[in-house]
Amino acid sequence: MRKWISLLGLLLTGAVADGQNYSLQIGNVTWSGSPGGYNCFNNTAYPNTVNFTITKLVTGTKSYAVTAGPSGNSGNYTRRLASGANTLNYQIYTSSAMSYVLEAPPTANSHQVISGSSNAGRRTVIPLSLTFYIPPSQLVPPGTYSDLITMSIFNSYNDNGAPQATATIQFSAIVAPTAILCLVPTGSSFNSSSTSQTLNFGTLAQGQILGCDLLVLKNTSCTVSFNSANLGVLKTTPVATSDQIPYTCTVNGTVLNLATTASLTLPSGVSTSQDGTRLPVTITIGNLGYPAAGNYSDIITVTVTVQ
Repeated sequence: MRKWISLLGLLLTGAVADGQNYSLQIGNVTWSGSPGGYNCFNNTAYPNTVNFTITKLVTGTKSYAVTAGPSGNSGNYTRRLASGANTLNYQIYTSSAMSYVLEAPPTANSHQVISGSSNAGRRTVIPLSLTFYIPPSQLVPPGTYSDLITMSIFNSYNDNGAPQATATIQFSAIVAPTAILCLVPTGSSFNSSSTSQTLNFGTLAQGQILGCDLLVLKNTSCTVSFNSANLGVLKTTPVATSDQIPYTCTVNGTVLNLATTASLTLPSGVSTSQDGTRLPVTITIGNLGYPAAGNYSDIITVTVTVQ
């Protein structure tokens, strides 16, 4: 009897597809500048360096171009953080020199991406950085401002293909409720270094009037408080005696009771003038009576507090 033996061969074939060369590691970014958040009245610039990494996934020499897309709020590269209807201008730069805005194909040129190449092995982590910058002195209400940016890795700045890796990143900043004040001669402009004024009446007489301006810059509602060292009267100096001379302090048309802490509440909202809210201050000398000869003075301390 013959036996027939049939042999079947099973051929298994396959190929490893070309995968991405790099992966991207970056999380949401919160601006860190002046303590307490973004201060509208601090004119110091605080460029933030944001460190992130990409990881090489293959062997051989591979190039990369890290990009950032348009602002989710503006739809273009004039980037804006937003809190409701309020916006805060900002920008993302390729380096701390802030010479080139970080963009993406098809608009990016060779300077507007973070590019390089690596011949290292797989799983090599490459540290990179960008600069997150919010220009100072933008007058906006307090709140949390944010924007969504698509960051990607391409082979090059002019790569028209699909990105190798993509991440949607939230850039944000907290704008602090802030108010500042200054005391200036009547009619003068805001001057943050002008924190005191001396009103010298010379030889005192009833009815004399001198004044200055109190200017308040704010991005929210605030209270301005007035505290008199002598509780609203002039006393002898340098050593106070029982002699005293009354006076009246009027701020923006309101007579203050300086026998205790006096205060004025300013409405909410952002200052619309570069000089802020102007509050004229006038001091009127009252009835002298029969005080002893000498020099008389008082000090009024003015404080602004945000609500």
